[in-house]
Amino acid sequence: MPVVFVLPVMESGRGAPVASLISTAGWATGATKRYGRAWIVTPDGIIDPAEARRLAAADERRHRPRNVGPATTAPRPSFTDRVKAVTPDPLKTLLKDGRQVLRARHFHIDDGPWDDDVVDWVWQRHELFQTAGLDLADRLGVPSVLFVPATKVWESTRWGTRRPGWGGMVERFGESPQLRRATVVACGSEAVADQVRRLGTPDERILVTPTGVNVDRFADGDRETGRRRAGIAPDDDRMVVGWMGSFRPFHDLDLLVDAVRDLSGIRLLLVGDGPQRPEIEARCAALGVDATFTGTVSQGTLPDVLSAMDVAVVVSGSADAFHYSPLKLGEYLATGLAVIAPDVASIRNRVEDGVDALLVPAADREALREALLTLRDDPARRTEMAAAAGRLAQRSFTWVEQVRRIDHVLGVTAAEANAGRVDGHHADVTTIVPPSRD
Repeated sequence: MPVVFVLPVMESGRGAPVASLISTAGWATGATKRYGRAWIVTPDGIIDPAEARRLAAADERRHRPRNVGPATTAPRPSFTDRVKAVTPDPLKTLLKDGRQVLRARHFHIDDGPWDDDVVDWVWQRHELFQTAGLDLADRLGVPSVLFVPATKVWESTRWGTRRPGWGGMVERFGESPQLRRATVVACGSEAVADQVRRLGTPDERILVTPTGVNVDRFADGDRETGRRRAGIAPDDDRMVVGWMGSFRPFHDLDLLVDAVRDLSGIRLLLVGDGPQRPEIEARCAALGVDATFTGTVSQGTLPDVLSAMDVAVVVSGSADAFHYSPLKLGEYLATGLAVIAPDVASIRNRVEDGVDALLVPAADREALREALLTLRDDPARRTEMAAAAGRLAQRSFTWVEQVRRIDHVLGVTAAEANAGRVDGHHADVTTIVPPSRD
């Protein structure tokens, strides 16, 4: 019984990795392993998980590795950056909301290769005003799963985006209807589940499904290849502290840069791109922090680049602001890295402090610094934590596990998933009654 995955929006924004494509590819890979087949439907057509991962970086600027040290001058902002800097944020947000309305009106799924199959359920990633996946589930007569990494208006408010005068309307007409309509609302964290409840979704239809990872792919990274790609010399025996993601203010990378300042035996490896990258480069240069900035790394080479790290870090400047399930955490663990992460619920509930990772208070630069020193001075402990991280990823971070959790809520057993049809008809295995469409 195949599953259809609907990704209504593919736009990444300047220099940011497309986490939506990567996570959707992960979900679809898990469903393919469990069911044998899955499709990803986008506004541009139907793609498979491998194509989704390739597209995740296709439109982003690529850079050669850049070493930043005391004598480096950071690049000047581009003309586009300067224009965006003087455009009022509320106006930019209003234009984006209007674009979302138009996209939702134009994205419909009329038919597809699944029409001759028995689809078990339809998954849609939550975006403002988008209902294409829910509409397809209705047409096929199957349950719908709305995946909500975060409710959009609430999340953007936490990241400093204002919608003066129209934020409540966007929630009322652009989010709440989809949340109340879906058979299952799969939330990225408990904090997101609280917001889904606030917008009217009953408890019995809410499931927390943290981000997974393609464990096998990341476990195969090659350290020597990764270090060569990152420009790290073979005789450089410093502990490589790595971070991966989009260079944006809410990732609080300045905390990491400040924490490693004046620490001997450590160098930074920062993977990704984004609007704040020039600022972080400048900060490293000003503080004398040795760092390599890889720019955007293709999904095919990412496991190798992560393997070049000795320690990987998740950074947060506020416990309250850290509401999502970070994709990078699973990828660090699956690579087999010693991890330092903030002590927040969405991470604390998934790892054991001191065993699978070191947890430090969010926004505490000194605690982060002490954790880095602990791992720098105790290579054996780094090795033990790295091994434990890999085992944890295999146990509970796979995408197949997340698909199984959806199946459990819908009442699908492994045998029924493999059988697909019962006496020529779709197996009636749902235990959640779809909400009324009235």
